[in-house]
Amino acid sequence: MTAAASLARALAALAPLPPEAQLAEAARWLGGGASRALAGLSRGSELRPGAGEVDGALLEAICARALAGARGAIFTPDAEARILAAFGLAHAAAGRGGPPAAAGLAALLSGARDARLAAALDGLAVLDPACGGGALLAAAARLARLQGARLALHGIDVAPLAARTARARLALLDADAAIACADALRVPWPAAELVLANPPFLRHEAIPADDKAAAATASGLTRQADLSAHFAALALRRAPVAALVWPRALDVSRSSAPVLADARARGGFVLRLRSRAAGSFAASVDTALAVWAEGARDAAPAEAAVPLGALGDDELEAIARGGATPRVRRSRGAAEAPREAITVADVCEVRFGTKTGCNAFFHLAPLGGGRFASALAGEVALGDADVVPLLASLKEARAPEEAAPGKVLFRPARTSAASRAYVRLGEALGVQRRPTCAGRAPWWRLVPGRGPAPVLYPAKLGARAFAFLNEAGLWEDKKWHALFPGPAVPAWQLALVLSATPVRLAIDAGARQLTGAQAIADVDCRVLAAAPFPRPAALAGVARPLAALRGALARDPVTTALRAMLARPAQRELDLVVGRALGLSAAAVERERRALVARVEARLEHAAAIRQTLAG
Repeated sequence: MTAAASLARALAALAPLPPEAQLAEAARWLGGGASRALAGLSRGSELRPGAGEVDGALLEAICARALAGARGAIFTPDAEARILAAFGLAHAAAGRGGPPAAAGLAALLSGARDARLAAALDGLAVLDPACGGGALLAAAARLARLQGARLALHGIDVAPLAARTARARLALLDADAAIACADALRVPWPAAELVLANPPFLRHEAIPADDKAAAATASGLTRQADLSAHFAALALRRAPVAALVWPRALDVSRSSAPVLADARARGGFVLRLRSRAAGSFAASVDTALAVWAEGARDAAPAEAAVPLGALGDDELEAIARGGATPRVRRSRGAAEAPREAITVADVCEVRFGTKTGCNAFFHLAPLGGGRFASALAGEVALGDADVVPLLASLKEARAPEEAAPGKVLFRPARTSAASRAYVRLGEALGVQRRPTCAGRAPWWRLVPGRGPAPVLYPAKLGARAFAFLNEAGLWEDKKWHALFPGPAVPAWQLALVLSATPVRLAIDAGARQLTGAQAIADVDCRVLAAAPFPRPAALAGVARPLAALRGALARDPVTTALRAMLARPAQRELDLVVGRALGLSAAAVERERRALVARVEARLEHAAAIRQTLAG
């Protein structure tokens, strides 16, 4: 029986017990030795374990099953934990007089004793502020023990079950560990020379208000930062080396920009390693393994063609030396902006779409005769001036100038008897107490003083993405960004250029894939604003062909078949015309067309792999 099968057999045998009792029983088994544990797993049942081993990973598996992702907890598999711990320890040891990081990593992975490395590691303070079941701390302890060194391990976790699991797992290793059950964003962190962590992956919308306030106070970030950003900000300040499971959303999110600015002002990321086959592991977000070191320079990111757990030690050593292998390539960094480009922000204002705070109240389905259906309040009566047409879904925009909206937005032009009655109904249902609504005065007034945006651009990118020319005056949902062009570029030209591949590729490259299980990437306002855009004089020179292309594409339905969409003659010509206005050659435009297909298809493949992993 394989180790995986033995682990599954153990979990099945323990399943009838409550989680706390499962931990106690598993710890008793493991305390008596893995082989003896297996011998008694299924006594009195039809199951008969064969040869194999279970170890402390059993405790973490019990904990992970019981917590089921609560508060964003995604537990780190042992293979990835070993990689991140080895890189983190190697760089921390190098800063304490140990061998160069590449040599230290080779010794840690092979287990070959190195006296300098052992001396540098002995007593090294390692902290995991979101320790879960202790996988990262256990990996660090095992690697150091092979060198004859003992680490001073510290862990914090908000979940009592996780803290207990980590204590039990590290006790099996006879490690020097102090594990606290606490919220790491509300308590002081122990002094550490290496922070080793897999921060919780929780969107800011899912963080309770009081926890969000505490996190913002601790990190100095805004309340719009995701939970992992708050942890990352603190980790990079608390130790000279931080080894983190890094959500790639942090690289492009506006709320986490201060984290990167601070990191690069004081040091650099000596490792950024991800797999284009499966992310860093089976998390529902796109992640990388990252190591930051004080006073260092950024190393070129590395991307593996296989899951990270499948990389060999020789490949990891090559990465540490700054090299590549047939299965690991180094990124060449961001492509330079086209030579003739300005930015989208130079020709228009980019705003977030309308966030109501309670779509079930504000988004209404017309029933006819002045009647509307609210998901929260049921059927209500409103006047024509109380609502505006709403583009609530990306799919409702069928083509660049054609949409079929199915809902309206409660946004009264002036108060009326009907609108006041609906507001009172909302207050009776407590809508005004929701955090987003409570921040407005009055709570039901949405973006006062502005009208519909002339151009809309998706806030979420998939295989189907294009700018929408909003001549119908539809209001936008938060799934869209609202664009207000200046006098230099008419709205139709802005929308058309944003749908050209060279511009779309730049936006896609800056997008963040928040959920790996879906092939969708979020576009922050600043990413859209920073995208390349032709100078007005260059656009004036191609105004006539652009006008002809507008007519060809305006009502041509856009589908998710990206290759087919790019193969349309009018789309190919649009790409070439806009590319020429940006100063790109025809060959460069063709490369960007291929690059967009590769990015979108890779995201689709990644999402499929994550769904399969999570389902299995």
